[in-house]
Amino acid sequence: MERETVRPVRSRRLRSSPWWWLLLAALPWAWFPLRDGLGLVGDTLAIVLPLLAGLAAVASVALGRWWGVVTAVSLVLFATVAVVGPWTPEDAGPVAPGRGVTVASANVTALPGTVPALRAADAEVLVVVEDSPSIDAALDAAYPFRVFVDGTPSVGVYSRVPVRLLEAQGPDFPGLRVAVEGRSPFVLYAMHVPRPWWTGSGSYQATPAEHHRLVEETAERVAREPGPVVVAGDLNSTDRARDYRLLVGQGLTDTLRSAWAGPTSVTQWRLFLLRIDHLLAGPGWCGDDAQRFPLPGSDHDGIAATVGPCASR
Repeated sequence: MERETVRPVRSRRLRSSPWWWLLLAALPWAWFPLRDGLGLVGDTLAIVLPLLAGLAAVASVALGRWWGVVTAVSLVLFATVAVVGPWTPEDAGPVAPGRGVTVASANVTALPGTVPALRAADAEVLVVVEDSPSIDAALDAAYPFRVFVDGTPSVGVYSRVPVRLLEAQGPDFPGLRVAVEGRSPFVLYAMHVPRPWWTGSGSYQATPAEHHRLVEETAERVAREPGPVVVAGDLNSTDRARDYRLLVGQGLTDTLRSAWAGPTSVTQWRLFLLRIDHLLAGPGWCGDDAQRFPLPGSDHDGIAATVGPCASR
């Protein structure tokens, strides 16, 4: 009988110890210095972080009473900083007057009902992810120049200035590499990197390790571009994870942060607060007028910004 009562007594003492709860309150903040070193584990935790932190906060209040409240508050503050931090404005500067090009990206889930929203975005260059032949035909009147490659992934680039396909999708390149002409020429990477998590649908997807490899290879390709470059599309890389920091670490500017950003995965993954659609501009280029716009029926919001050479300071 004595052995049976030792563990519950110790457990109650541990739960009532303020030092235990203060340690738990401090522990989540170790995420910031350690997250990239966690590798694939960190990538997975980054995806589920808001939900995981919320459940831990509820459990802390239920088990720890007043000291548990301290831990819960710390968890909520940590999750807020981790999630909202990459949404805060971080403007690299204005685009040079008369040199800007409006670029939009939209994962339309192959739904023709999104076409009015695509037209209303009024972008000069439009990237359509999960495109389809019917959507391609519907955009013909609005965009005289286009590159559409059906398949896995299915991506289209629609433009009001001439465009030229440089490289089509392949096993190690989930997107299109396109030359965009006009007043501010650039190379566009129109991307749909496969999901690094299970969806149950059997659709185009990858393991976290495969996803990270594809992002690494894309970052290396972009770094080798001799001139201006823009990366747009559904990268399936949350902005609080290692893959996003890898891309911006290459000198790419997150043009959506010319204003407040926010989640772009808006249906079944809404609780995870994922911003996985990105519009990144290469060194020497800036972004203005960032926005998100709804795509009826799609599980994504569209994104848009004006990109171009940075104005002289």
